[in-house]
This record gives sequence, C-alpha cells and structure tokens, in this order.
Amino acid sequence: MKGEQLLKFESVQNWLTSLETSAKKRGKKGLSKNGKNIRLGRLWEYTLEGKLNPDELLKEAQLDIKQTGQRLDSYFEARKAKTSHNTALTALSFIRGFYSHNGVAFPRDITLPKKLEAKVATVDNEKVSFYDFDEETEEIVFKNGTLQHFIGNLNFRDRTIALCLLSTGADGTDLLNLKVSFVKDMKGELCKKKRFFWHGTRAKTREPFRTFFSKEATHFLKQYFEQERADAKDDEPLFVQPARTYTRINPTTKEEETVTENVKYNRSALSINFRKAAKKMGYTTKGEHSPFRPKRFRKLFRTACGIADVDPGYTKAMMGHASDVSAGYLEKDPALFKKVYVRVEPFLTVFGVDKDSVTEMSQEITGLRDEVALVVEGNKGVADKTKRLEDEMVELIGLVNEQQGQLKSAIRYISELRQEIYDRDRLDAEEDFHKLVEEVNKKHLIPKKAKS
Repeated sequence: MKGEQLLKFESVQNWLTSLETSAKKRGKKGLSKNGKNIRLGRLWEYTLEGKLNPDELLKEAQLDIKQTGQRLDSYFEARKAKTSHNTALTALSFIRGFYSHNGVAFPRDITLPKKLEAKVATVDNEKVSFYDFDEETEEIVFKNGTLQHFIGNLNFRDRTIALCLLSTGADGTDLLNLKVSFVKDMKGELCKKKRFFWHGTRAKTREPFRTFFSKEATHFLKQYFEQERADAKDDEPLFVQPARTYTRINPTTKEEETVTENVKYNRSALSINFRKAAKKMGYTTKGEHSPFRPKRFRKLFRTACGIADVDPGYTKAMMGHASDVSAGYLEKDPALFKKVYVRVEPFLTVFGVDKDSVTEMSQEITGLRDEVALVVEGNKGVADKTKRLEDEMVELIGLVNEQQGQLKSAIRYISELRQEIYDRDRLDAEEDFHKLVEEVNKKHLIPKKAKS
C-alpha cells in the first residue's frame, strides 16, 4: 500500500494516534482501516511519493507557516487538475489535519478554499426532480410516478433494494452487507413488524446510525426473503446474485464434483443494473452520470427529512453523519425515532403496500404507456401503428362483449326451455294419473252402503 513507508516517521505516528483518539471520543471504535489508508495515500502524494520527509515538513511549518501555506496551495491546485474541486478540497483537509494534529495552528489568512455546489447534484435535479411545490395547497408534492417507472424496470431483487435505499437513507454497501438473520425475530421466524428497525455502523466511516425501513420497503423485503432466501442460513448474505454452478476437484476425495453457490451481491453490480434501467428510460447516455444512482437515493432521503421538517440531529443520526449533535440523538429511545420517521415516510413511499392485483396491473399499464409515449414523440410511424393496434383492441373487446351477451342470452333461453319442458311433463303426468284413477274406480265399484 502506497504511504505505508511513511509510518516510520514520528509526525505520521502522532497524526494517526491523534485521529484514533478523536474518533473514540466521538463514540466510535477508532479510525477505520479505509480512513487510515486514504489519509496515508494523500500524504504520500503531498511528500512527492516519499521524497520529502514528513518530520522536516512539520519543522518547516513551525518555523515559517507562510511557506507551508504556499506548499498547501500548490498541492491543492495540482490535485484539482486531476480531479474535481471538492475532491481536491477533501484531500487538502487531510493534509492540513496532518499539521493540526501535530500542534501546528494556522493563522486566519491561511484558510481552506470554499466548497463548490456539487455539479452532479445540479445535473441530477435538472434531469429529473422528484419533489415539487403545489401553489394551491402550499404543500410539497412527492412526484413518485417517475420512480415507479424506474423501479418497474428493475428485477424484483433490485426493486427491493431501491425501495430499501430510499426509505433508510443508507449506503449501498451497508445495505448489501445485511445477513439473512436481519429479517428474523428472536424465534428465528420472519419478523412480523410493520417497519424493520436498523441500528448499525457505516462501513465507510464507522459512524453509528439508527433508521427504519418504511412499511412499503419492509413489505417488499419480506416478500423477497420468502421468494428468494427462505432456505438460506442466518449468517449468509441477504442479497445475492443468481446461483453459480461449476465443477471442481474435491480436495479430500480428489474427485470431480459439481458445486452450486450463491455469490454476494456487490455495489458495483447494483450500480450497473441501475444504470441499465435509467438508460432504457432515456435518462442517461455514455459519459453522463445517471440520476438514478444508488447514492442518489441516499440524498433523496435527506431531502425528504428536510421537507418533513425533521430536526437535523435526527437526520444526521439516521444517516450516520459524523457530528457531536447526532451522537446525543443516537441515545434516544427508538420510539422517538419512529415518531419522527412516520412524518418522513409519506415522502419516501413509491407504491404503497395495500395493493390488489388491479392496482398492480394499473401501475404496469401506466409504465407501458409512458414507454409508448416516449417512442411516439420521436417516431410518428410507431404512433400510427400503436393507434391501429389500440383500435383493433377496442374492436376485439367489443366483439368479446357481444359474444358474452349472446352467451348469456343462450344460457337464459336454455334455462327457460328446461322449465317449460319440466312444467309440460308434470301436467302430462298428472293427467295420466287421473285417468288411471278413473279406470280403477270403474273396475272396482264401491258398494253404496260402504259409501254411506
């Protein structure tokens, strides 16, 4: 790993130790391995791949802080030439941290550049916006139709993941790290709660978080488990790729055997599938960011919290943002989190859970009509053909209805005919019976005395 050679310097050791201590004071386990490697990588760049001595750079700052300020400016400009402004700013803050954690104080005239508005976020909102303001009702409206269309283009597993990302505000990596045991109760059975509560730690920053899965996401998650992972062991990944079958030599028997195994679903594969669905809808082209990236769903969660006027402390605690404020909120009772979450939930619900087959069919038809509309805009010939097909479909439906009417008439006629035949047979039988009685009376006359 580039940068590990710098660990022999005292200034670097002090820097990492101080970061470790600061992390523990905020309630974390310590500096994550990833966080440590990233910082060492940036310092490796700053020292020109080890050509500059970190201890000597620290002494330079103590003697001439202006010289250090110029060196930091040069590093920022060089870094910005390779990446974005905000990414370069993050790298610069790591290097300044190397100095400040070693006791160097920067004067007010040596400041960090200002963070720019994220270009990707701006483009996302220009391409597709999910929230709007209704001037008549003076309320924020969740335009979930586009999300319904997008999620409808995903397979059931990815559809479930999308709803889970949106409703929890979680990182894709953290969600894909869930085990099968997450959806089960203490008895080892599928949990019957309306909303799953999730208390975990972000893999990226090691920051703790507390959040909920919406009723909708919980409903889909239960269905996914029952359909795809009901037979999986508790310690296996909840989300997996299709089973892979291959042959290998058994290390014990030395014989060839066929093995079938499930591979854990990863963030890269998820991003690719999301991009394919966005491309199918015409929302992304080569070289452009997709407005339906997994990370976008995390931002939508933060937007929904703002619309619901949620206390920023709760928002940070639910999303796992590093903050002294969120640390205090993490200690609050889960019932308080649920009370807050219920206010946000309407702005995170795409379909709703109370759906019968007619509603599901209606949603699919809506999606198909949207696709047809996109094609019609650019292809008049397809529009004409679609119109003809619709006319034929209407005519066919009319024919079916006519045939159904004729069938009902035939059934009614048969029923009436059966009743008529029954009535006629009954009258004939009664007439025959009376004739028979008369014949018997004639043959066997009853004496007059007997009659009296």
